[in-house]
Amino acid sequence: MQATASRLAASPRSPCFCTATRRHCLQPPSQQLCTKPPRRLRLDRRRSSAWRPAATAVPAPHGIPDAAAAPHKPGKRLLAALLAPLSDPAANAKLLALCTAQMLGSVATLMHESYLAVYLTDVLHMSHTQIGSLQGAAQLFSKGSGSVSGILADVVTPARMVILGAALTALNKPMYAASGAVAALGGTAACLWWVTFAKIFDRAAKGIREAPSKALIGELAASSGDSPTAAFGLRQSMALLGASAGATVASLALALTGGNYPLTFALSTVPAVLALLLLSAAFGPGSRGAAAASKSGTAAAEESETGPVSLGTKARGLLGALRPAYWQALAVVAVLYVGRFDATFALLRAKGVLGAGFVPYLVPAVGITQVLLAAPLGLRAKSSVAARNATLLAGMAALVGADLCFAFLPSLPGILAGALLLGLHMAATHGVSVAMLSSYIPAQPVPGLGRLSGTAWALTDLLLGGVLAVANLLAGRLNDLTLSRGWGAIGCFLGGAVGCSLAMALLAAFAWKGELGRDDLLPGAAAGAPAAAAPSA
Repeated sequence: MQATASRLAASPRSPCFCTATRRHCLQPPSQQLCTKPPRRLRLDRRRSSAWRPAATAVPAPHGIPDAAAAPHKPGKRLLAALLAPLSDPAANAKLLALCTAQMLGSVATLMHESYLAVYLTDVLHMSHTQIGSLQGAAQLFSKGSGSVSGILADVVTPARMVILGAALTALNKPMYAASGAVAALGGTAACLWWVTFAKIFDRAAKGIREAPSKALIGELAASSGDSPTAAFGLRQSMALLGASAGATVASLALALTGGNYPLTFALSTVPAVLALLLLSAAFGPGSRGAAAASKSGTAAAEESETGPVSLGTKARGLLGALRPAYWQALAVVAVLYVGRFDATFALLRAKGVLGAGFVPYLVPAVGITQVLLAAPLGLRAKSSVAARNATLLAGMAALVGADLCFAFLPSLPGILAGALLLGLHMAATHGVSVAMLSSYIPAQPVPGLGRLSGTAWALTDLLLGGVLAVANLLAGRLNDLTLSRGWGAIGCFLGGAVGCSLAMALLAAFAWKGELGRDDLLPGAAAGAPAAAAPSA
């Protein structure tokens, strides 16, 4: 101990000190501000809870270069940080598999969604109100199915529900391809009903995997002892990369098929099947870590001392486990969703101003912006609550600017500026807002109740699904109102700007007087999460 004390006294840097082991961390200066306990402490659950990071970083002495902090190859370090948001390699590998499957699912979805709005208006002659009602119903079914799957995920594990949702999505994609045959056999009316059912089925399948996917990311982050913010940012970036690729492939396929919509839709089956195969390999019964997950599931079951817990008891326990910060975050996101209607209305606005030929280029403009910025902004928001709130406020301000561009600048520069601002908004708010909610949802089993994360996401998605349904219906009504008065399809953008401004005011109020400005409520504030096995099916 005297030798250690003398070395520390002679050292010009300020080391980390563990109050449990009464030892100092002798890592290099650039590694003193580690975001989680040292490895020897992570292996001991009791001692890791007492670890605290150093308050400040002290640079290396003058004349002694710090090799770890040298600015060589910053691009590679940034890429490595973006692709490894979780410090545990096993959990990070499963996260990458989940995000890659999400990317393939986005490719499949955008291969038919890029032209579905044009197909509905030009071929099936649907009005804006009908499209808004369809989008609202689809979102409602998506969130409703997500609420059921979230509850089931707490029983059969989130990974199994994610695989089920991917399987239903793979079964759904051929329905869009069959729309041409349905139109030939039953006419336009039959095709309209068929596409409506396919759209609702598609969103319901997405909902089945959505809530368990969020719960699974939360569990992976908790098992690694990390904040989920960067993980959700990576998930969003890869999903948006898939969306951009899907829109590009859709435009090429439509050009090569001579404007054949059903044949273009048929190609979306390929990436959907690939996503299902990847998830089955990563989280299926034969995947690596399945035995560890079985132990984890047994431990979760043992948390309930009274055997199976009724749904009512679990709901009451969940409401008691959710802190006021969760409800404040949910209120902010709900008001934001009122102003964030479906992107179909932006595509229709671009079609009305610039023609149908510009629509395929609008989606990549939005998507590329999100791909480039979502993960870096997620890393930025991960640093503190103040950084998270600032990122959200900047993203909301970008949406207000996008709405104003779409509404009052009906030209190529205006539409392009609106698309870029919309991409900035989604990059800054989508993953960060989901991570904000995830931060206040219990990721570990609750004594006497077991796993609650899936049920919590079920409740969240159900509430937000109702908000999205109302938002899309309201957007369609506002558009038809402004069209009837000769102002153009701008009503949804005016309403969206108002809703987003209210969300900004609400977030600022809760950050100032509520609990959304407190760093001590984040999972990382507890000094190190217990190590756990990476979840599997």
